[in-house]
Amino acid sequence: MSKGITVQEAAQRLTEAGARLSDRYARGTQGKGGRWLSGAGGAQTNYAAGVQASIAAGSFNKGVQRAGASAYDAGVQRKGVINWPQGMALGGDKYIKNAGAAAALWNQPLSTPKGPRRSAANKQRMAQNVDRFEKLKA
Repeated sequence: MSKGITVQEAAQRLTEAGARLSDRYARGTQGKGGRWLSGAGGAQTNYAAGVQASIAAGSFNKGVQRAGASAYDAGVQRKGVINWPQGMALGGDKYIKNAGAAAALWNQPLSTPKGPRRSAANKQRMAQNVDRFEKLKA
């Protein structure tokens, strides 16, 4: 860090640079999916070993406890709330791709008639419904 600059000033500079240089990020990431894919595929062994070491060390729980509930709440308010609408809007195409096959089943009637609340017939209908959606994945 430069002499005479505080951590708060450095954080401010980082924040400003992120906004000011977002076009560099956009240019630098274009067409890099293939490179990412080949690198990610080669990292499988290291990833699995790292995850197992982290589990053995109890890292997840340690991190959760260190962060605490207030860190989660702050993150949701500072990041989640402002990004959620855009994320939902951008998720439309992915939703169509992932839900498209299931959409054909949405309005199809089940062969088991609906029964009274908590009846065996309704349990059978639920099982039948789950089965037909699971068959789509097979």
